[in-house]
Amino acid sequence: HLACISGANGAGKSSILDGLTWALFGNSRSKSDDDLVNRIAAREGNSAEVRFTFELEGSIYRITRRRRPRKRSMLELQIGTDFDDKDTPTKWKTLSESKMRETQVAIETLLRMNYDAFINASFLLQGKADEFTTKSPNRRKEILADLLGVSEWDTYREAAASRRKDGEGKLALLDAQTTEIDEELGEEGDREIKLAEVKEASARVAERLADKEAILRQLRRAETVLIQQDQLVNNLANNVERANRTLTTLRQTRAQRHKEAEQHRTILAEAATIQTNFENWQQLDSDVQAWQAKANEHNQIVHAKRPFELEIERQRSQLQEQLKTLEAQAVRVDKAQTEKETVSATITNSHQVMHDLAKQLTDLAAQEAAYQDARAEWQRLDGERKLQEQETNQLQKQADRIKKLEREQTAVSQNATTAEKNIAELTLQLGSIHTQNEQLMASRADLDTFRADQPRLRSEMDKLKARLDQLAAGGEGSCPLCGQPLSEDHREEVLAELQSEGKENGDRFRHNKQRIAELEKSIVTLETAVKQRPALEKQEKAQRDRLSRAEAKLAEIETAVTEWNGQGAVRLAELTDQLANSTALDAQKQKMTELETAVTQKSTLEKEQQAAQRQLAQAEARLTEIDKMLTDWESTGQKSLQKVKGQLETAVFAQDAQAEIAKLDEQLTQVGYDATAHEDARQQRSALKDAQARHQSLKQAEAAIQPLETAVADMDAQINEQTDSLTSLQTQHKEAQAELTKLKEDGGDVLGVEDEVFKLREEQVTANRKVGAAQQRLDVLGDLRQRKKKLAEDRAELTQLIQRLKLLEKACGRNGVQALLIEHALPDIEDRANELLERLTGGDMRIHFDTQRKLKSRDALAETLDIRIVDSAGERPYDNYSGGEQFRVNFAIRLALSQVLAKRAGARLQTLVIDEGFGSQDPNGRQRLVEAINTIQGDFARILIITHIDELRDAFPHRIDVEKTAVGSQILVT
Repeated sequence: HLACISGANGAGKSSILDGLTWALFGNSRSKSDDDLVNRIAAREGNSAEVRFTFELEGSIYRITRRRRPRKRSMLELQIGTDFDDKDTPTKWKTLSESKMRETQVAIETLLRMNYDAFINASFLLQGKADEFTTKSPNRRKEILADLLGVSEWDTYREAAASRRKDGEGKLALLDAQTTEIDEELGEEGDREIKLAEVKEASARVAERLADKEAILRQLRRAETVLIQQDQLVNNLANNVERANRTLTTLRQTRAQRHKEAEQHRTILAEAATIQTNFENWQQLDSDVQAWQAKANEHNQIVHAKRPFELEIERQRSQLQEQLKTLEAQAVRVDKAQTEKETVSATITNSHQVMHDLAKQLTDLAAQEAAYQDARAEWQRLDGERKLQEQETNQLQKQADRIKKLEREQTAVSQNATTAEKNIAELTLQLGSIHTQNEQLMASRADLDTFRADQPRLRSEMDKLKARLDQLAAGGEGSCPLCGQPLSEDHREEVLAELQSEGKENGDRFRHNKQRIAELEKSIVTLETAVKQRPALEKQEKAQRDRLSRAEAKLAEIETAVTEWNGQGAVRLAELTDQLANSTALDAQKQKMTELETAVTQKSTLEKEQQAAQRQLAQAEARLTEIDKMLTDWESTGQKSLQKVKGQLETAVFAQDAQAEIAKLDEQLTQVGYDATAHEDARQQRSALKDAQARHQSLKQAEAAIQPLETAVADMDAQINEQTDSLTSLQTQHKEAQAELTKLKEDGGDVLGVEDEVFKLREEQVTANRKVGAAQQRLDVLGDLRQRKKKLAEDRAELTQLIQRLKLLEKACGRNGVQALLIEHALPDIEDRANELLERLTGGDMRIHFDTQRKLKSRDALAETLDIRIVDSAGERPYDNYSGGEQFRVNFAIRLALSQVLAKRAGARLQTLVIDEGFGSQDPNGRQRLVEAINTIQGDFARILIITHIDELRDAFPHRIDVEKTAVGSQILVT
């Protein structure tokens, strides 16, 4: 609950808090995340990792953040789900999002604050105790707004502004539509004249069309006779073509049969030679098959010899490899004999070097201790000077910035005027998709409502089902609704009530499910339409942002100039005088330089000692290895070498395989296979390879010659008959063609008349279309009059809505409800801070917050958040107080902020950390700080105080000691 983190300067006390804020927010005192990985870990490719477990509103959370140099960080958020008997989580459920940025947003949403709000409300860190006090008034106001949660009203203001812009755009659209309607109503007389003209033209076209259609009917009757004669000519032409094709086919078939008969006669003339060659081929084929049988038996025996030959070769190869290995081993043994003497001498020399180095390092230990003390003192002085230089640089930059701001004031005013003009012009052009956007927002709200209702309905239905099952089984002795004992009638009534309630929930669940599907489909359609919002809306928003930035910039310039003239300039002069004197730092630097030689020499000797140790260990290991090698060679190696040489020289190996090969060679002799005779028989048979096929062709020719001669004679008769039929058909076709030509010469121009009729029908359709369009343009004017009346009603209603939204937008802004909420909280913060200051200073100091300041440039008030400090000497600027007095003010305001936050529970924060300030207090001031901390400890679940002052470490019930060792900092909790 209340503990002190103690340790020497540089031990790593503040690093504990760095780990906490880095795990939560990814921020710490380091400028870069790569600086979080220490140099040794970075060289080895390791990463910095913090795993932070904390309790928040009864739940246990764990955040893990990891960083490897020049790599992306990893962030994980988890919540404990299962716990042991000591309430320690045993299982974790991940709450991380798909992206690291989204996970960080989830953490800040869970805590309800970001890094700046966290350290301003809960941390008093080294170098940042005045983080809230020294901020600009606008920045202090923003921090306080975030802590108090009033910035949520910005969301309402933006929502009101968005609806107001949509309304203004829709209003402009209504005006444009009304103007268009007025323009169309002014054309009523012209449209009536146009309708009469197109009706007259349509009547003229209809009269011409009737005359041409009568002429066309007369010509088509004559055309029917012409079509019948044309069909007869086409039929005769087709018959002539078929007769020609039949005659051609008969002549081709007769020629083919005659050719086949001539080929068979040629084969029959060589019958004697073909028969002789076929008989010789049969004898040679029998000889080849006999030799092939012997060849197969010969190949089987040769194949059987192969495994025995491979076994003999394998055993010879193994013996040769053994011989090579043993000969190489013999060479290594000879070299090891020589190396053994060198290694023994190295061991003796290394022992002497180790003894000399140990004596020299003992002499240098005292000098190193003195150097470390001098270096620590120089670092402290140098750190104080760097802080002063840093503050001076910041103040000098602020002075330059003030000069630049004064020059910018005129340009910013002109920029604001231009932005206002552009906003007025762009507002008139927006609003065309307001209705769809409003429907989308309503649909999303309905969808969220239905989705949120589904789990509750499902849970209620499950509970009702469980009760129904229990009641139906008779397992519940009392009514789940009223708690009274259940009778059978009462049980039936309860069952009916529960079933009715379950049906209602089920019907509602299914209705919600259907509505969700409908809304999801509708939202997709609406989102697609809303995404087409024109670029004008972006321009209008950019101009409003431009105007807002210009107005904020003008207020910032005026506030910054006032603050600088009252505080910053005085502090800059003081720091410049202090930095001019560096006597103490130079003297300490000289002392440290004088002692540094001993440290450098010690480091060199330690490296030499380590090298000597490695050399000795390597030499001893090598000597042991050599002794073992020599012993093994004398016992087994030499004998094995002589044995292998003898086996290879006498060929005493694989005896069984050699015997089997001798038996198989004898079998080959008995087979008597002659490969040359076999090949001669195959070549002689190959020379007569066509004999069998020609013998078969001879048999076919003997069977086919007589039928082919008969077929040729029949086809000659068919060709003569088909020639007479073709001549008759050609005569008939010529006579029909002459009659067709005569009929065509006597006919009229049917196609020309048809074209004229078609064109007149198109003219009639066009004329009728024009009549319909003219009538429609005249009829639509009545609808437009009704629409104009409706638009006027909508405009009056929309104008009233815009006025209300403007009032709401102003009320939700920084100078409206937000300012009221901050002003309401400030008295409580002020009272608590003054109460703590009274304890810390004995009632000598008080503070007061001002939320408004009169402008010098004009007669008006500006919103601000100034801190006024009053002591027994009156009111003075913050920078005019001593370091101890400033810390008391900072401490009181910080604790007051934390107490108010804990009371309001807006940021759900129950932790307070104090990491500096005690060194600036005298003993009496320290005692008052301890008493103040003890007084407010009941408002926080955890308070940690970081200090290196001995008298304060014993003032708190628990202590976390931090000690820096050679392998890193370690902690001990007592």
